[in-house]
Amino acid sequence: MKKGFYVLALISCVMNLMFSVSCGDKYPTFEELKSAERKEINKIIAEKGIKVISEYPANGVFGENEFVELSNGIYLNVIDSGNGNRATYNATTILIRANVEYYDSRYDSVVKESFFANDRSPFEFKYGYAYSVMTAHKSNGDAYTYYFSAGLESVLSYVGDSAEVKLIVPGYAEINNYEAGSTFQTADRYRYIPFYYDRVRYIFY
Repeated sequence: MKKGFYVLALISCVMNLMFSVSCGDKYPTFEELKSAERKEINKIIAEKGIKVISEYPANGVFGENEFVELSNGIYLNVIDSGNGNRATYNATTILIRANVEYYDSRYDSVVKESFFANDRSPFEFKYGYAYSVMTAHKSNGDAYTYYFSAGLESVLSYVGDSAEVKLIVPGYAEINNYEAGSTFQTADRYRYIPFYYDRVRYIFY
């Protein structure tokens, strides 16, 4: 009788241990990741003094800190809409230079990068193929892996050559069922990382 009791107790302990380990390794759900990132985006909005407007301005003119939230979850402020020349799918080659920052919770610090300096190469891609470029660089660990995204390409439906914009690109945002954020923004299973771009410039050639 006692032997049977000890065996049951041992099995119970093992099961409890397995359950505890399983629970400890549980990843957040998509909705939990999205909710946590939403809080980070709200911090960015508050810290930058951003006013979120519900519709794209009819005259195309934004206030300095006015951002419209697009249907894909990206926030856009147009500084300069460009020279009127719009990109053509599978034909126009785009060069992007950008200033980007994000909060790194591991070190409780803000990371900033600039690709306007002469010693930094711009991001280059053909219009319509940003996600393919992301995929090609997915495992490279280079600047494209960290900072280039389909989200940067997506706003070209609003602006043209020589345009400048500001953006908030969430990791959870999707474009045609593909991730809008960079590979780095969605690589951590425990969190999504929103990026704030205080200046993005598009050049066509």
